Amino acid sequence: MITLNYFSVIILSIVQSLTEFLPISSSAHVIIFSKILNIVNNKNLQIFEIIIQLGSILAIIIIFWKKIIKIILNTIYYKNYNKKTINIFNIVISTLPVIFIGLIFYYKIIAINNIIYIIYGLFLGGMLLLISEIYKPKIYNIDNIDHISYDLNFIIGCFQCLALLPGVSRLGSTLSISLLLGIKRSVAINFCFIISIPVILSANLLELYKNYLIIDFNNFKILFIGFFISFIISLFIIKKFIYVINNISLIWFSIYRIFLILIILLNIN
Repeated sequence: MITLNYFSVIILSIVQSLTEFLPISSSAHVIIFSKILNIVNNKNLQIFEIIIQLGSILAIIIIFWKKIIKIILNTIYYKNYNKKTINIFNIVISTLPVIFIGLIFYYKIIAINNIIYIIYGLFLGGMLLLISEIYKPKIYNIDNIDHISYDLNFIIGCFQCLALLPGVSRLGSTLSISLLLGIKRSVAINFCFIISIPVILSANLLELYKNYLIIDFNNFKILFIGFFISFIISLFIIKKFIYVINNISLIWFSIYRIFLILIILLNIN
């Protein structure tokens, strides 16, 4: 087994940024590729995963900055605006369930971060995508992000909890339930990306806080390279991948997941 080097940093950063914005689980792919590269799965690798994911989140914030500003303004002027416009309360309701469950079961979640549970997560996420594509309403009831009610926010937030299982995919679980709830696909995609920001930020900052004593600042250059690669690639592909998700059947992602499971099973020790 080896530790992180420049080659592995480049590969893992590319893998993470290319899979973060598709419903196929970036965390699963990073773990799988770290095993292919024969990298030690320790706290240093987990810190690296956090850093490169923060690069992707920064890209999301930049791409969606206008929508984020609108949400903030809608909250500040909540009494003056129509209360049906999206605001921070919608985001909070959508993120509280996963933060609550994540804090309670923190150590159990860390313990299941392995290949076996990734297989379970890939299968579960694939089934969600398949079911949502087959059974989604033919006519969408909600075609505007401002019309997503608080109760739907909570339901979507509960499905974010499934992403605590490695391999499920936060985007996959929230997009699947959004479609089943009758939310137009393009609206659901934007909403799912927006609500991912506070969840991923809070989860990663918590991890950094809990592990700051073991952060090796001698690896600052490696961490910065990973962050920079992830940020730049993410910045250029987000809109392209949103277009892909919006225009192809989710069944293809489900098929890909099954294919990935078969590859893992054929190569598992």
